[in-house]
Amino acid sequence: MRQTKCILFNLFFLSFLFACEETGNSFEPTVDFWEANEPFELDYSAPFGLARTDRFAESAEARGESDLIEASGIVVSIANPGYIWTHEDKNNTNEIFLLDAETGETVASYELQGIFNRDWEDIEIGPGPVEGTNYIYLGEVGDNDRVYRDYKIYRFVEPVFSESHRGNKNTIQNAEIEIITFEYPDRLRHDVETLLLDPWTKDLFLVTKRDFFSIIYVLPYPQSTDEPMEAIKVGEFPFTRAVGGNISLDGKEMLIKTYDFIFHWERNENEDMVEFFTKIPKLAPYNPAEPQGEAICFDENKGYYTLSEFSNAIVPVLYYYERLR
Repeated sequence: MRQTKCILFNLFFLSFLFACEETGNSFEPTVDFWEANEPFELDYSAPFGLARTDRFAESAEARGESDLIEASGIVVSIANPGYIWTHEDKNNTNEIFLLDAETGETVASYELQGIFNRDWEDIEIGPGPVEGTNYIYLGEVGDNDRVYRDYKIYRFVEPVFSESHRGNKNTIQNAEIEIITFEYPDRLRHDVETLLLDPWTKDLFLVTKRDFFSIIYVLPYPQSTDEPMEAIKVGEFPFTRAVGGNISLDGKEMLIKTYDFIFHWERNENEDMVEFFTKIPKLAPYNPAEPQGEAICFDENKGYYTLSEFSNAIVPVLYYYERLR
């Protein structure tokens, strides 16, 4: 079964890369574009007044219970088809965990050597500085009390699971981890739980949680690992309490969730991220709603998973929403 999944996923990913080349879904990353961008404000009513998408099953399939207490972000694995990466948040261990997407079982963990988990809040996967290599982006971007002076995103090549890793704590060497350090304009401090990677440009986006409206910031590619960057304000959503998000592997769809709702966007060929963000989203299913659901990601078929923290004595379950069309 695993071999079949691997073959299917690799075929999908190759076709995705070919499609990107054929359709021109590749922009030259430019800091100038973002520095010249005028931050937008949106005036649609969210969540009320939004249409519902019909692309997903209305109810989730329970895949299995998770033994993680404070799972905060999830993302589908590319190197390990049939698995999902996750992590826990503030002051938990400095490990990322590989979950079986069919059962929710934790099959292995990978410790980031020499890195402290101050407040890891979200995780993304996709291209980076070396062409043809997939990277994990791990966001140390939480700040509940708004006390930190700077924030970090850890970037490293996605680990490849082998059976010798099963049940063990494995190590990602410190020398293999790049650190993107950044600040917000005017020394502002934000609590962020949503990290997004645009696979077309390799730009990174942060969506704030506790502001009156969730603010979007960008760290344009190529992100510096030598000196702190200043994030650039992109705009504001007309909702708040964003707690997780993901852009699909092909770059054409986006999910952002609050504790109560999931928003879904679709992107046309050659649209930039400003055009993507400023579209009116649709509501995606969130049934059952989770007690403290902070994690969401697409799979390779553009269905999506959600995962909650342990809350009110309810054991977190890995849920999957099937893609219908």
